[in-house]
Amino acid sequence: MTAGSDRLATTGDDETSDESGDLKRNLRLIPYHQALTRAVVWMPIFVLFTRAEFGLDGALALGSIYYFSVVVLEVPSGWMSDRLGRVATLRMAAVGFVFAQAAFLLAGSSFVLVAVGQALLAVGFASLSGTDITFHFDSLEATGSDDRFASERSQVEAIGYVTAAASALLGGALGLVDLRLAFAAGLAFALVQLALTFVLKEPPRTGRAERPGRQVVNCLSYLSDRRLGWIFFYGVLMVTLEHVAFTNSQPWLTEVLGQDVDDLGITPLVSGVTLAAVAFIGAGAARSSAALAERFGSVNALIGLGVVSAVAVTGMALSFHIAVIGLLLLRSVQGAAAPVIIGAEVAPKVLQEHRATLLSLNSLVGRLSYSLLLAGVGLAVADQVEARAQVTEALLIVSVVSWVMIGALIVSSRLATNRHAAPQT
Repeated sequence: MTAGSDRLATTGDDETSDESGDLKRNLRLIPYHQALTRAVVWMPIFVLFTRAEFGLDGALALGSIYYFSVVVLEVPSGWMSDRLGRVATLRMAAVGFVFAQAAFLLAGSSFVLVAVGQALLAVGFASLSGTDITFHFDSLEATGSDDRFASERSQVEAIGYVTAAASALLGGALGLVDLRLAFAAGLAFALVQLALTFVLKEPPRTGRAERPGRQVVNCLSYLSDRRLGWIFFYGVLMVTLEHVAFTNSQPWLTEVLGQDVDDLGITPLVSGVTLAAVAFIGAGAARSSAALAERFGSVNALIGLGVVSAVAVTGMALSFHIAVIGLLLLRSVQGAAAPVIIGAEVAPKVLQEHRATLLSLNSLVGRLSYSLLLAGVGLAVADQVEARAQVTEALLIVSVVSWVMIGALIVSSRLATNRHAAPQT
């Protein structure tokens, strides 16, 4: 071998070593990035803030604006992830979070500015949706360690939920002083998240997304596989099952504690403590997700997680007794464990350039369904003058919807056979 050949070989080894080092750094930083995206310090007080300013129907309308915005952005952000890269999309998510928190902080009594903040928040969560999971899987796959995805992802999700618990306590405490302080803290966390994305490196790509129309067709073709088709159906219903209790939990707590909408008293702190407990339980569920799927099978585990969510919202609908908080604490179980199981089912069976788009399509259909439900519930309770009657009627509606969904999942689960082979396009 000549001296020139020696230099080329050495350069190639150096490049491989650098790439391996970048991927290992990704894997070290992913838990920190997850923690920052889950530092939702504003969450314990957001519905309290919007309800106090705009009423329950206004709070539900703002929630539907968020979900409709995600519908618009979900697939484009997934396509961007598969076409332009995971890291660029994660940076877009961070930028969305930064400007959303700034809008909430400056909004005051402006419905329009809060609505703009909701749209920017949708930019953040739509860009994050699917990309965080595929970035993790791609980084592991490039190191030949993708068989560790389920166990490692469950640990990352658990870290995120522990952070959510701590940030919920912080947000509730800040809310006792001024609800807007929580948005200031949220802005600080979002800025740190944005800085971290500039340290992440793009994993090696085996392919890139095609034109948007063709990309969607390619992704939907995977649903001809019965198991992937059922997982997709579950993902759609999961959005509603996971979120119905959250949207109504803060108004429900206000009624339980006997507080007036204009005089929240200790409700922000109780909301923060409750969300912290919910997040700690979610951390345990996330860590157990891989074991649950292995013991009971993915399909049975996913249905069981949905039942937990339905039981929680039904308990809230039937009683305003303080003891029902025990059921409310379980509402994070599905949201913590199910995404890990879904990711472990989908990612190995789908080509790299289709993963984020397929997951985004799944989330889009789910969020569209939930946004329509939110808008419908808001219209249904708008005529109720008394606050408790509004909350009760909203909870009864979403409780019935939740159990109808559980029935649909059980009946359709027969389709989730062991036919795993997805079509390759």
